[in-house]
Amino acid sequence: MNNLILTALLFLKKFQPIMPQLNLWQHLNKKSHFNIFSSVFLIFIIIFFYACNKNGNENGQTAKYKTEFEKIDNFYKSRNLNQVTKSLDSLKPLISSTDIESLTPYYIFRSQAVFPDKNLMNIYADSLLHLFKNEQVITANKRNYIRALILKSDVFLYFKQYDKTLEYYFKVRLFLNKESDPVNYCDFLSKIAQIYYLQGKFSSSAKYQIDAYNAIQAAKDVSPSSLFYLTQGALNNAGFSYERAEKLDSALHFYKKNLSYILNQEKKTDVNYAQVMSAKIVALDNIGGLFSKKGNFELAKDYLEQCIAINDYANDASKITAYIKLAKVYSSTGNSQKADSMLNVTEQLIKLEPELSLANSLRLYKVKSDIATEEGDYQAALENLRLYNNASDSLNKVNSELSKINIDQAFKSFEDQQTLKNLEKVNQSKTVYLVGAILFGLMLLIMVWLVVKNAKQAKITEKGTLEYNKQLEKTMLSLESRNNDYAKMMKIMAHDLKNPIGGMVGIANLLLSEEHRFTKEDKEMLQLIESSGSNSIEMINQLLNSGLAIENEVLKKESIDLQQLLRQCTELLQYKADEKKQKIIFISGGPIVIPISREKIWRVFNNLIVNAIKFSALKTEILIVLERRMNSVCVKIVDQGIGVPDIDKEKIFEMFTNAKRTGTAGEQPFGIGLSISKQIIESHSGKIWLEDNADGGTIFYVELPLK
Repeated sequence: MNNLILTALLFLKKFQPIMPQLNLWQHLNKKSHFNIFSSVFLIFIIIFFYACNKNGNENGQTAKYKTEFEKIDNFYKSRNLNQVTKSLDSLKPLISSTDIESLTPYYIFRSQAVFPDKNLMNIYADSLLHLFKNEQVITANKRNYIRALILKSDVFLYFKQYDKTLEYYFKVRLFLNKESDPVNYCDFLSKIAQIYYLQGKFSSSAKYQIDAYNAIQAAKDVSPSSLFYLTQGALNNAGFSYERAEKLDSALHFYKKNLSYILNQEKKTDVNYAQVMSAKIVALDNIGGLFSKKGNFELAKDYLEQCIAINDYANDASKITAYIKLAKVYSSTGNSQKADSMLNVTEQLIKLEPELSLANSLRLYKVKSDIATEEGDYQAALENLRLYNNASDSLNKVNSELSKINIDQAFKSFEDQQTLKNLEKVNQSKTVYLVGAILFGLMLLIMVWLVVKNAKQAKITEKGTLEYNKQLEKTMLSLESRNNDYAKMMKIMAHDLKNPIGGMVGIANLLLSEEHRFTKEDKEMLQLIESSGSNSIEMINQLLNSGLAIENEVLKKESIDLQQLLRQCTELLQYKADEKKQKIIFISGGPIVIPISREKIWRVFNNLIVNAIKFSALKTEILIVLERRMNSVCVKIVDQGIGVPDIDKEKIFEMFTNAKRTGTAGEQPFGIGLSISKQIIESHSGKIWLEDNADGGTIFYVELPLK
């Protein structure tokens, strides 16, 4: 059936140039003409309705490197970030650019391993989101798309862009399913709990952590490492939130439940030992601190001493709070010498955790002030209290903006906006789709009419005079001009129908995600809309790839770092180059921020680099050079490929040019990419041209103004 579809599409592509040459059909009668076109038209209609009713494939690609990522996960949860980075570097060349199931954990671990470098974290988060380029990819990889949204939310939170953080959390909630995806559901609840905790709403935070714990307990097919990580994390955080809410009995209940779970897992062998020990350190630390707060110093000392004794009294930065609490216990029980010893160790360990120095210093100053007060050294107590207040003010400033946000109200606002957008899209899509269908039908009828009319003219030419032949030639030229106009209309229709149909598919998917709101018949209708829309988009894409393409979008510019954009583009396309064992080398003199349309300029460089890959031989290098000039910025794409013949250099930037060549690995050219790239660059008041590479191949230049 796919061959039949391809045959019909090729017929439509080739049909328009044939019509002005109907003199080749002069010996065919009117009935022959009509029967030929009617047959092809009938085949096309059958193919269209068959394509609209095909079932989409929603199954994502199975991860090929599950074992490797489980090892990396263990390294990360044991805080061995050097080994995480090393393992990711060795795994990167093996992953295909289309293997979303493997690329998702790759980019997530990449982002987490570079903490606290928020710019790198953001690059990896954007690279992951870029993989989900359309609704079909999102539908086929829904769980991974949710993980990408959560990662981007974490980055927004780190950037303190709280409105964007909640907006992405709302997007996550739209796609979540508690029963089919409990792991992502648990992760989402923990993220919301984190927001409440930072706002000082500790009881609400504890409630969400308990919900996360219950969700993960119902999960199936979860790795032991992930199950342990999520379970002990939810129990510990629930207890910690209750402790901050001064509900100490509730806090102690969850702390003990967590410790009991950890001790039970310690007897097993399916969870990494270092991971278990890290969790045990936190659990003992929290219980000891809680008993100290309740005034039971004997139990507090017992738990805290067990905590710092783990790993043979190794001075681990994760024990900082335990040392601080133990110093307070020793001081309260009259052992000032041990208290001073604990504080000295604490000050050394704080230097090992610079990203947490503010919070840990806050605890240290408070304990020092309390101990000095107990010992009667009021000057030292006052000085440490002053340092504590200064650090506390800095920490409060960090969370002051976040505390103003109402999560429930924000989600309600996003929900209202989404509802309005959906209603608008439904109405627009209905109108556009109906008008498009009518126009499409009219175009086909006009084409049939032209064939019949030209067939009549062809018969008349057999009896006509030379004068009549001249008149017929003029008529044919007129028909050719009109036919070209029809071709342009078809290009515009194919291009402009794609977005509204994509909107229909997105709305159908959104409504299907809320299954409880619809009857069985409604869901069948929605599934029919989704299936028909998806296959219509597939058909339009094939039409566009066959030559129907046009660039007519409104240009929207924003300030973009061209160096960062090119680095992301080359990193993503290196996977494609790896298929031909090619190496992409990017050279830049530094960041260059210019006003451009990110999506369009990305499209230009993506097209130029893909062309370089396509027309270069195996094991060659592709050089990308970014340089600043006096009033402009210039990008060079240098390949060692097959080059461009002199006869084609003037035609290569034309729309639907015949100056097309097959790639070195048999890649199929379409002949529209460079034309669209030229339109985009010229719309930015820039220039694009090519020169021969002295070492063989081609150099493409793109010059854009700085302002």
